[in-house]
Amino acid sequence: MDIAKTLIRCVMRAFYSTQEILIIDALVQHSCLRDDDLGHLMKLGNKDLHKACAGLRDARFLVVHTRPELQAGKTRPQNKTYYYIDYRQTIDAIKWRVYKTDKDMQGIAKPSEENKEYVCPRVGCEAQWSQMEVLDSVSSRGFTCQRCGSVLEQAKEREAPGHQQLSRMNNQFKFMTDMLQEVDKVVIPECNFDLALANARPVVRLETHEVAPSVPVDSALNKPSAVKGLANTGPKTMQVIISTGDDDAEQAEAARKRQEELLRQNALPEWITSSSVPTTGGFKASGPAAASLLDSSSAVKDETAADEPPAKKAKMEIQGDISVKDEDHMPMSFKMEGGDEEEDDLEFEDVM
Repeated sequence: MDIAKTLIRCVMRAFYSTQEILIIDALVQHSCLRDDDLGHLMKLGNKDLHKACAGLRDARFLVVHTRPELQAGKTRPQNKTYYYIDYRQTIDAIKWRVYKTDKDMQGIAKPSEENKEYVCPRVGCEAQWSQMEVLDSVSSRGFTCQRCGSVLEQAKEREAPGHQQLSRMNNQFKFMTDMLQEVDKVVIPECNFDLALANARPVVRLETHEVAPSVPVDSALNKPSAVKGLANTGPKTMQVIISTGDDDAEQAEAARKRQEELLRQNALPEWITSSSVPTTGGFKASGPAAASLLDSSSAVKDETAADEPPAKKAKMEIQGDISVKDEDHMPMSFKMEGGDEEEDDLEFEDVM
């Protein structure tokens, strides 16, 4: 763990500003700090502190954690920001930066053209030739220039500008690469907010700069939609079923049978769907209740007809035949009753 802390401090001093170096040093010593405690150590306000820590957070040198806390003397909780270092994440970020920079430098160092190994020593010519170009110009003294015929000399080894930058970078990054090799030999322990807060060193303040203590609040109870006493009311488990085409067909057939069974159970009884009252005008009664009602009505008519005198019975039969004939042509008929009384009411009185 000490080699990881040393690596982070060396990298900060090599590439970052003094303010950012002090922030990381404070987190290395205290393990975890709240924003007001870190601002007290750095003599910075919360706005300037958050701005300085934002760049370090993007570079993966620190982690930001927020939780609601209830301060003494207040009724509503406030969100407090904590900072700590995740050493595994920071070391991976340093490795990635070194690898990316090395690849960028290697791209610059690649030669754009073939290296010229032979040069003409004659003043005014000074032509350069590659080994493949001088193979057909050979004499007893050696390779000759194809322009002037002078004997060529082997050029001194010259380093390209890209190789110079790559060599300089390797020399400057040597302390990081050596420490990274040592870090790979040890196991870096896992670091999260709970572990960092448990190992945190308190910040000593003067009496004039003391702040009221605060206690953490459960975030679930702070939500408007949550109910006190019910921390988690959601589903506990989730089940995923994967089926084939045959299973889908069987399930569809079973669902159809269940639907038919429900329709049969919920069907209305016959005494509701079939009317037992005899009607006219195109509506017909059906069912056993209607048949019994018709039989009883015909029996009543026969008994009534037997009690009537012969003359009145003949008159009723004639009226019945007329009404049956009229029903075939007219949907409705009206019969005026009490005609004699109305005629008496319509007589005129003598005027004196």
